[in-house]
Amino acid sequence: MKVDMVYKVTAYITRIHKGKLQLLVFREQDYEHYGLQVPGGTVEENEPLLDALRREIIEESGIQEVDNISLLGEHNYYSETLKQQVHRYYYQLEASAPEAFTHVVQSNDEDNGWIFHYFWIDMEACPPLYSYLGEHLDKVRQLAR
Repeated sequence: MKVDMVYKVTAYITRIHKGKLQLLVFREQDYEHYGLQVPGGTVEENEPLLDALRREIIEESGIQEVDNISLLGEHNYYSETLKQQVHRYYYQLEASAPEAFTHVVQSNDEDNGWIFHYFWIDMEACPPLYSYLGEHLDKVRQLAR
């Protein structure tokens, strides 16, 4: 049986605030038990990775302008939820956003209408992210040193 690969992108949106590196994270309304998450999602067929990254950021946060995009790494794993192999790309980038804000997802996927509550957190105080979202977060911390 052939297992199709699903490709995903993950966005570590960072800033320096009062001398500290911060990460933009969200809690999903009614699913707070998932813990902290960051924007990202599935790459559409024939979609370039950076286009997918920008699209997911816009859909999931409303942030239109991003700068200094860097690929941090990749990770392969089997998703029990999807029952498929996943190849995930992790990016660090910079963007401006309010201290805290709420965004209603605007997409053509199942997440349309989901509500995300965003805020900045100091990297040194950041707990583990949900599932495989934090796989390359240590590289963000290292780059800040």
